[in-house]
Amino acid sequence: MLFVLVFGVIVVGHELGHFLLAKANGITVVEFSVGMGPKLLRFKKGGTEYSLRLLPIGGACMFEGEDGLDNDNGTPSEGAFPNASVWARISTVFAGPFFNFILAYILAMIVVGYAGSDRPVINGLIDGYPAQEAGMQPGDVITRMNGERIYVAREIWLNTYVGAGETMKVEFLRDGEKHTVTLVPKYDEEEERYLLGFNGYGDYVDCRNAGIFKYSYYEVRY
Repeated sequence: MLFVLVFGVIVVGHELGHFLLAKANGITVVEFSVGMGPKLLRFKKGGTEYSLRLLPIGGACMFEGEDGLDNDNGTPSEGAFPNASVWARISTVFAGPFFNFILAYILAMIVVGYAGSDRPVINGLIDGYPAQEAGMQPGDVITRMNGERIYVAREIWLNTYVGAGETMKVEFLRDGEKHTVTLVPKYDEEEERYLLGFNGYGDYVDCRNAGIFKYSYYEVRY
């Protein structure tokens, strides 16, 4: 049920983007539907039919002149999609995925505002492993790994997991000063995987202030 609810919100957000830009550009929307298959509920307003369909696996915002769809008179009008300007059509099509990003950012703000986020700070190091041998210390703030910008602690895990066994160029800040080291992962027989030698990372950030906008962006990017 939760999946249906979340997926429904994503679908509505996506199709709403198409719908709003179509209306703003004078394009006639023949039908705005949520779901696929047979119609369960429907009503018509302002020349557009709104419908809820049986299968919760998608949705549609259908325009006049698209795939043979016509208005009530059965003849193309000025509001037909093909008759709109190039930029009107581009913006209407682009609005769907753009609204998904807006929705993701809003949801990220809710999560970050409630749960906070985590700065990429090294909490500890494993004796005899590359990070310690290269001179890294607890408290160092990692800023890049193999050129990839690091904003939150979980990105450290992602980069070490994706690049397992590969030499890693790590950039970090210590007391505001930038440092760079090159780490060659060491295979751990007990763990049965390559390790850089980080023994925990992440510094909790309370985002219930202006930081919520910055860290919400980081979450969407991650």
